Amino acid sequence: MPFNVDRDKLPPDVQLIFVDGSHDTLSSALLSSLQDQTFNFQQCHSLVEANQALSDHHQNFLLIPIEHSIPNTLFRLQTQDPLTGAGNRQHFYHQLTHSLKYLSDSEALSLLIIDIDNFSEFNHQYGHDVGDKLVALIADRLDSCPGKNDLCRIGNDEFTLLVRAPLSHIKQKTRKVIEQLIDVLLPAYEVNEHEIHLHCSIGVAMAPDHSHEFDDLIRYANTARLRAKKLRGHSYAIFDTHYDLDDQQTIRLEPELWQALQKRQFRLYYQPRICLTTHRVVGAEALIRWEHPTQGMIPPDEFIPISEKSGLIVPIGYWVVEQVGKDMQRLQAAGLPEHIGVNLSFRQFQDGYLSSTIERLIKRHQIDTRQLEFELTETALFRDEPHVVYCMESLNQLGAEFSLDDFGTGYSSFAMLQKLPIATLKIDKSFVAGIGQSEGDEEIVRSIISLARNLNKKVIAEGVETHEQLSFLKTHGCLLAQGYYFSRPIPLESFIQRLQDPDWIPAP
Repeated sequence: MPFNVDRDKLPPDVQLIFVDGSHDTLSSALLSSLQDQTFNFQQCHSLVEANQALSDHHQNFLLIPIEHSIPNTLFRLQTQDPLTGAGNRQHFYHQLTHSLKYLSDSEALSLLIIDIDNFSEFNHQYGHDVGDKLVALIADRLDSCPGKNDLCRIGNDEFTLLVRAPLSHIKQKTRKVIEQLIDVLLPAYEVNEHEIHLHCSIGVAMAPDHSHEFDDLIRYANTARLRAKKLRGHSYAIFDTHYDLDDQQTIRLEPELWQALQKRQFRLYYQPRICLTTHRVVGAEALIRWEHPTQGMIPPDEFIPISEKSGLIVPIGYWVVEQVGKDMQRLQAAGLPEHIGVNLSFRQFQDGYLSSTIERLIKRHQIDTRQLEFELTETALFRDEPHVVYCMESLNQLGAEFSLDDFGTGYSSFAMLQKLPIATLKIDKSFVAGIGQSEGDEEIVRSIISLARNLNKKVIAEGVETHEQLSFLKTHGCLLAQGYYFSRPIPLESFIQRLQDPDWIPAP
């Protein structure tokens, strides 16, 4: 295996020994260059001489055979990681720059940054020697993955890969490579009689789709990797401007969001909830939209992440509650019999005045809390559990109900479901989409329905789009659903009009 010395990371107690049998290969220029480095080095002409040259106070040493030409050996020294044989950070920079420079209009490239989760804690527990052996094993597995190019180690537990493909096939090939990477990294590692299970997080950015610039591509892949780290197990994320917004984008859009709130540019759309027994509208979910004066209607996935990151979601959330309170009286008069769901972000629970502010809004607008339901995600439950529990119990005492949104994608426990005032579980649309496609998703849907029944809670299926999905849900006892199969979210006036139409909802 060729070796390299990463001079930025080489500890001072490393002795570097060149074994040169030709007696004259090391040029004076090279010797002069090495003398400028911080590590200790020595030139020897045989292994016997090298053994005699070993210093007792150096615990680590590196024997480098000088063979063939100096340029080839020196290139390996400059570009390869000594522990794994993969390219080092300098090689990564060179390869990525070169690949981007010569990327044709019909080609695309994906940068994958792979990080080992909790590796520093592992090093602390088992020691750096075991950690180094593990890194070498990980590199071997990564190198065995087909379809990738230019494996490099750019940090203690960080690796990079490049994937090249025609522009029309880059996403498909990238996902295939990621699946292969996870497959090879999944089995346990055996190091010094330890059986070790570690997970990885993979961030992906693509050229030219996300950027053609060197720095941007690295930043975007790292940003996606950090998002992937929030998931459990082996995980990956592809850079998405909707979720991975940088500070400059936030700074640019924040003032417009403030203006939108002040100038009343937000609108509420309502999506009906359907009873699958009677096929009648029994409730609705309130969904915010931004009616931008120049860009038209902006969907929430384009501005909610900025609002959460900046904290603007707190006043926007209060506006939603207030507007729902105003709309509720008209919806009740139009015959809506049950709950209107209002989303609460995890960021809103960080506001210490959440429950007291909502209580004031309820009293001010005489909101009928018997029809008010707050939807929160599993993520919110784990951000600040005591405060979340306090807010939920306070609002529940006022008569409001709670539903757990995107259920099945987080970490809810039976104990959590039993101790919190959660009345409804909402099956995440990703599982509903798998009905008829994935036996695993179908089993998850059946399990959630059964769990809800056993815990005496209601269950709502989100994202119903096909008759096959509807039939499956009815067969397995799901009583409530919403999705495009029934209706897209629509403005209040249209919703009220359609409530009077007995043919609005498609026949079962």
